Amino acid sequence: MSLFDSISRTVKGLLNDAADTMQDPSRDARQIVRELDDSIGKAENSLIEIEAQVATQQSKRDAAADKAKKYEDGAKRALQGGDEALAREALAAQANAETERDALAAELLTLVPSVDHLKQQIADMRQRRNDLNARSNILQAKQQIAQAKDTAATALGGIGGKNLSEDFQKLEDKVQLANARSDARLNSADQKSGKALDDKLAELNRGPSVEDRLEALKKQLNTPAQ
Repeated sequence: MSLFDSISRTVKGLLNDAADTMQDPSRDARQIVRELDDSIGKAENSLIEIEAQVATQQSKRDAAADKAKKYEDGAKRALQGGDEALAREALAAQANAETERDALAAELLTLVPSVDHLKQQIADMRQRRNDLNARSNILQAKQQIAQAKDTAATALGGIGGKNLSEDFQKLEDKVQLANARSDARLNSADQKSGKALDDKLAELNRGPSVEDRLEALKKQLNTPAQ
């Protein structure tokens, strides 16, 4: 492997490790929900525009229908009045108005279903967004629980990896050893100073104890007089 390949692999590994460290599932889930909200907002704005166009086309269709009816009535009145030329002109205008009305009606036949379909798509998208938002909240709660468990496991692992009883026993042994050394030093000091020998000799020269005196007195009192 060339030096360049080795360095490239190392850099890629560092970048991937950094990406893994920076990744936050609950944060990414919330971002997905925000992106869905943005898409839904754009779709709803488009729906408003399309509905406005449909309303405009419906108004034009209705106006064309009204004109066709008006010209038809005018042709009837002109014919009743004996003015065939005016009747023909009115009928021609009626035909043009009907053509416009039919064209607008045909356009509406394609627009209205499209609007209904877009409404359904937006409703589905909003439902999906709500579902993902709920899952995002659950994911966040699960992640917090996992982090708490991981923290607890790390703390317990640090304790569990140590033999605390053995550590305490070592401390107790150290204290006991220190006491034993102190007693040994005191005994050694007494021996060197001659205090231990003096205490033994003094014990030999001591008179009877109070208990010995009491026993002697009892015997004396119990002895019959001569």
